[in-house]
Parts: sequence; C-alpha cells; structure tokens
Amino acid sequence: MEPLAQPEPAPAPRPAPAPRPDYARWAAEDEQLPAPPAKSKASIAVAPFTFHRNVRARPGAELETATLTKKFITELGTVRKFDVVERDQLDTLLAEMELSEAGLTDPKRAVKAGQMFGVDYFLLGEISVFTVTTRVKPIPRTSRWNKEVEVRLIADMRIVNARTSAMLATEKGDVRKVYRTMYRSRPANDGRIAPAELDAVQRELCQQLVHKVVDAIFPVRVLRLNARGVVFLNRGEGAGIAEGDLLDVFRPGEALVDPDTGEVLGSEETKVARIRVEQVLPKFSKASIVGGRPRKGYICRPAHGEARFAPPVAPPPAPRPDREPPQISVLSPAPGSVLDAAPVEVSVRVLDDRQVARVTINDAEVGGRGGLYRARMSQPLEGENRVRIDAWDGAGNHSSEEVRFRYAPAPPPDTSGPSVRILAPRDGQRINSSPVQVVVEVTDDREVGHVQVNGLEARLDAQGRYRVAIEPEAGLNEVRVLASDAAGNRTAAQVRFVFDATPPTVRAEATILVEGKVDDLSAKLTINGVPVEFDRATGRYAARVPADPEHPDRVVIVATDPFGNQTREVRRIR
Repeated sequence: MEPLAQPEPAPAPRPAPAPRPDYARWAAEDEQLPAPPAKSKASIAVAPFTFHRNVRARPGAELETATLTKKFITELGTVRKFDVVERDQLDTLLAEMELSEAGLTDPKRAVKAGQMFGVDYFLLGEISVFTVTTRVKPIPRTSRWNKEVEVRLIADMRIVNARTSAMLATEKGDVRKVYRTMYRSRPANDGRIAPAELDAVQRELCQQLVHKVVDAIFPVRVLRLNARGVVFLNRGEGAGIAEGDLLDVFRPGEALVDPDTGEVLGSEETKVARIRVEQVLPKFSKASIVGGRPRKGYICRPAHGEARFAPPVAPPPAPRPDREPPQISVLSPAPGSVLDAAPVEVSVRVLDDRQVARVTINDAEVGGRGGLYRARMSQPLEGENRVRIDAWDGAGNHSSEEVRFRYAPAPPPDTSGPSVRILAPRDGQRINSSPVQVVVEVTDDREVGHVQVNGLEARLDAQGRYRVAIEPEAGLNEVRVLASDAAGNRTAAQVRFVFDATPPTVRAEATILVEGKVDDLSAKLTINGVPVEFDRATGRYAARVPADPEHPDRVVIVATDPFGNQTREVRRIR
C-alpha cells in the first residue's frame, strides 16, 4: 500500500530587504567636505640591496645586488608618485660623507644620508634568501629527461622616514618560480639558471616591494562616491589591486605623538566600511559597497576579520595654529663660489610642516616639485652677484635666505688657426744646392703650438722664425707646412721649387781656316790628311780642317801631281 502524500509545508516568509542606502545624499554630503591638502610627490632615496649575513647559499647562480637595485628603482619610477634620487647623486653624497654602501644598512646612518639629501624617505633592501634548486628525473617509459629548476628569492624592505627617523614599515617580498625543461639525454645537474628566468624572478620581487612601499607611504584612498554608490579609488593598473579584492575602509583619526621624542607613531583609525573592487582602470579603480559608509579621503586596506563597523563619531578637532615659517636650504650655487659659465642655475629646497604656499627667487615667483625649486640667471653680472630667496607657507609665515657668488666669464673659445707665411724657398724658385733651408713665419693671437714641414718638426730660431732643413729630390719638390695653435686649430701652406745640382756637359770641335794657292791645277791637295778642293781655274783654296790631335799647333799641306810628285809644307799656327 502506497503511503498517502503529505502536504508540503508552507515556505518560511522571506526577511524584508534592508533599506537601500541613500547614495545620492551621501555623495552630496561628500561634496561638502573640504578637499584634502594637495601633496607633492614624495622624494625618496634607495640604498643598494645587500645580502643578509646569514643568507643561504645558492650554488650555480649569481645575483648582482647592483642590478637588482636598478630594476627596483626602475619599477619605483613607473608608479609616478615619487621623485627618486638618481644613483649617481647617491654615490656622490656617499663620497662626501665618507660612507660606503655597506654603511647604509644602519638605519641611523641612512637617516643621516637622507637628511643631507633632503629626501622624505629612505629605502633599505636586504636579501635574506636566494636559492636555486635543481632536480633531474627520467620521464617514465621514454628515453627523455625532465630538468626542474626552482628559484626562491626573498627580500626585506625597511622604509625609514628620513625627517622623523621613524621606521615607517618593514615589508617582505617573496618570489618562488619553477622552470621545467625536457631533454633528449640526461642534462647536467649544475643548478644553472637562464638570465631571462632570473630577470623574471627579480622583476616580480621588485613589483611586490614597490606595491608595498606605495601602500605604506601613500595608502589606497577613496577619491569620491557618486550617486549610484560607486566608490572611486586612487589606484589603477599595475598598482597591486585586482578585481574582486575586498578592502576595509578606515576613517583616519588624531595623530599619536610620543611625548618624549615628539615622534609621530601613527594615527588612530576606525573601520567604517568594506568595499569590493569591481573594475581596475589605467589610473583609478571602481568598487562597490559591501557594508558601512565610505567617505572621500578615507584609507583602504586589505580586508581582515568580520565587517563590523563602529557608529559615527564626532569630527576630529581643528588643527593647531601654524606659526612655523618654511625652512630654506640653498643647494646651488655654493656661497662664495666663483663661476665662469652662464646661465647660472639657482637650486633651493624649501620645506614646511604644513604646506609651502609661495617661493620667490630675486622677487620672481618660481614653481617646484618635491620641495625643490629652481631658477636661472641668464646674464649674471661680472663680479659679485646676490641671490635672495623668500618663502611663505599657507598661514603667511615668511622666511628668507641669501647667497652670494662671483661670476668670472671664461674667454671665448679659440676657433681660428695660426697665420703661416713661407719665407724660403720662394714658390717656383730654382735651387742647385742641398740641403734646402725652409724658413717659415708663424703667428697666432693666442699661442703657437707645433709647426711641421713635410712631417718634420721645425725649430724656433733667435729671430722668432721656424726653420728646418730638407733633402730635395731632383726635379719638382713641394714644401708643405702644417701649423697648429694651443687649441688644436690648424693652418696649412705650401710652395714648390725645382732642384737641379747636375752641371751641363760641353762638347766642342776646333777647326783651322787654311787659305792658299796651288800652281799645278791637276794636283790633289790634302791638309792634315783631309782632301781639300781648290779652284781649277785659279788654283786658290780656302778650307776649314780639324787640328791634328798630336800636333795641334801646326798644319801639314800636301800637294800631289798626277805623276806622284809630292810637295809637303808645314805651317805653324799663330
């Protein structure tokens, strides 16, 4: 027998929905709140990372603290909330303080360095763990091997308030990454790690530490609340918050000051709301209200515990009157310094316990960032110059400072080369003696440096001229002079001359003029053995004949008739 169906019980009545908060009224009331005081960027100095004395060994891997420090400074600059002191400036200050990088690990020395820099905060990083663990295992049922490299990097970051010497916070960064690679044969178990993998570990650690530094110095705050109940936060992409994060909202209270030291230990805070991050945009985020009432300017931190909110309390008391004037520190020029270049940059640091309202340098108002104010004197007076700095805070308190320096402009740069005139040899001159003396006249409006003739260094003589002897070659020669002054300007000049030291060759043949008459018109006539023709009608002759080499002082005349009769006559040459 089937049992009888029992009637279903009636559903329990649903609780009445909680009344929806009047977000529009909340937003309107927030608009009436005074805007929080505008803050300039905090100035910050980063000490080089160091290894803790008990840091665990890391076989097969190297970690350069200088490289890690640079990556941390680079990541710190991306948040655009700090003026970061450059590493070169830090090294200069350490040299002036006669302090090594290792000395910065002492917070007291770090505070001293930060105060000399005029920075707001000093960051001290220390590596406590750096290990590289390697495991090599065969892959079952294959001939391949799997190599697993685990990298662990832990660093502690101390945030020191350089103005109050207080330890603002101590944060920890912890990164663990595992890299797996498959090999055809058994790989070496050497614990080596690729540079790109180590770089990824370092950059993730830097991101963690930067987010925590930003949260410690500039906590997440409520920008505003709109009429739809959307809460806007001053954090965007890459700032350490993600969609779905729960945040507790705190109302800041009165500052807690140590009566013995005057050090600000913190402030009383009351949890008033909880919100959930719904959308992260490039420069800000949007959140919904989980409970309570967030208000403009309130601080947000990661949610912990139950969402119980205290009832509203009376507003904080009005701040005490401001009677302290701003403090002025002249960074440059140094008092009593002598400068030779213009323009002259005037750099001062002006700080106030509340807010600097106005700064003038020589009665001209200037703007600044992070307490640093600069101006330029484009045309300082030759001789003594005076620079007056005046500063006022929001309450009208005034302070002034004066610095004097001397301006002695350097002479204009020397851009013209020396004047060169070649006195000897003259251009186109014919020369037959060696060596050839080259004489050069060189003048300059500053100072003559070097004079070279055909690559030879010329010497200065007593008359103030430059001389050098060169060995010419037969034919056309070139003399090239290159002169330079003390500033390195050069001038070149050249002349050409013809050199010939070979005398000419002379060849001469002497002839003798002999005149006479032959009586026998049929005879033959020779003079010094040379046949001579004569007039067949008259028998007269006139002929030039060479002298006899053996008897150059006489001539021999021979006449021979057809019968062989011969007449020989010898005549002396007068």
